[in-house]
Amino acid sequence: MKRNRMTALLLKGLVCLLCAWFAGSCSLDGGGGEAVDMTEVMKLSMWTLDRDLEGKGTIGFIPESERTYPRKEDGFLYWIPGEGEPEVPNEDLFAFEPLEEGIPRTTAPMSLHMARDKGKAIGYANFNLQIDYEGPVEVEKISPKDDSIRLWHSPKINGTPELIGESIRLNAPCTVNICPIGKIVEAGHPLIMTDTPTDREYTIRITALTLGGKPVVTATVRFTSIPDPGYPWQTVHEGQYGLIAEYGEPRTRLCEVELLSYTFSKMYLLNGGE
Repeated sequence: MKRNRMTALLLKGLVCLLCAWFAGSCSLDGGGGEAVDMTEVMKLSMWTLDRDLEGKGTIGFIPESERTYPRKEDGFLYWIPGEGEPEVPNEDLFAFEPLEEGIPRTTAPMSLHMARDKGKAIGYANFNLQIDYEGPVEVEKISPKDDSIRLWHSPKINGTPELIGESIRLNAPCTVNICPIGKIVEAGHPLIMTDTPTDREYTIRITALTLGGKPVVTATVRFTSIPDPGYPWQTVHEGQYGLIAEYGEPRTRLCEVELLSYTFSKMYLLNGGE
């Protein structure tokens, strides 16, 4: 009996050591002898403020009454540099990059459409999170689970968006449209919002799966609506208040997005990535 117990403990310890070794190396054999970095298995990317501009200024707002014509797709914004900081042209403000674990980033504004001379134009509704993975993924709300945050997905290019409930299984690569409403409102159609109430948190989870439905990598992402000092929320909705935008309610174009965790299945690794 003691020998069996000792054998079980040794086996358990061996498994723990193997898991720790896999976790430390974070790589697998890609089939041709090359190492596969597990942090590259699934990437989550979106438009964010350039990392070199974090904390160095604010994003101003151009109201319709101050627009110049012929009209240019400038995103209704401009950069207000902090004291001693240089001017930055609009097209250099934002970058489409993968999220990194534990590094919070400021999103580009909600529903941004902006022309760029040196790069591809930016155009999206609400917030878009691109999931780069070859295979099925499960997307689910963690907190809150209600319709104060709405997730949409278009199964076809230029197709009709479908509302995601608490969770959905999709074929990746794909893009999920994220609409943080901040409250529950009646609307059976996709909402396109340019701002959202401040001081709200939303957490979603994305799990990459094998073709057989077993988890490979699980990522948890949090969106926090943050103050937007360059945005005149006090007046921008004047004469248009309703269920979504209420009088006297601080609103923002921005969220802080953070990849809270990126964990891989130990059983998947122990099985050699199968």
